[in-house]
Amino acid sequence: MKASRTILYATSGFLVVIWLSSFTISYVSLVDVATAGGITYPWVWLWPLLLDAFMTIASLDVIRRELNNEPTTIAWVVVIGVTLVSTGFNITRADPSVLSWAAHALAPVVCFLSFEIEMGVLRTHFRHRDNVSEMLEADEPVVKPVVRNGNESGISETKPDNRLNVRNKIVNYYQEHPDAGYAEAAKELGVSRQVVRNYVMKLSLSHNTPGE
Repeated sequence: MKASRTILYATSGFLVVIWLSSFTISYVSLVDVATAGGITYPWVWLWPLLLDAFMTIASLDVIRRELNNEPTTIAWVVVIGVTLVSTGFNITRADPSVLSWAAHALAPVVCFLSFEIEMGVLRTHFRHRDNVSEMLEADEPVVKPVVRNGNESGISETKPDNRLNVRNKIVNYYQEHPDAGYAEAAKELGVSRQVVRNYVMKLSLSHNTPGE
């Protein structure tokens, strides 16, 4: 398995475990809040979902808007607002001490942060995949040699253009390894990571620019 994919899976796995743990702790605390507020069974088990689950849905909406180049201000206001409300309700179950307040506030805050970090990891991965896909759609690996005449033997001499060769190698590599990261491709192709990234971005942008 590729190193970049292994790191992605490991990071995502740990973040999911952290999110589930903090979500569960916050959920139990919010059930106590609902019970104290007079909400009866079985509705008391649904009330926490109005906060933490809604925060998760709103966070997903932020990612959707970013990937579609839509405004995210309102979505972020909703996410942060719901997180603050959830944190406030969790604190109401704490004892009158700073340590107890911090302990009860930790769960919803970590729930928010872990989910946002996970979405950031996936966002970067999806954008990388989109750039690679657009590059492959926009460009075919065609080698155009540079022909020079007049050498000592009187025979035409053919030499490939170096930049075109690099581009073709990158396109060919990503056709076979679409999930590869820039550093991974650079190591395999013997070029710098920045060169790989520049070619991928340049080709994907040229595919999306009108008139090009």
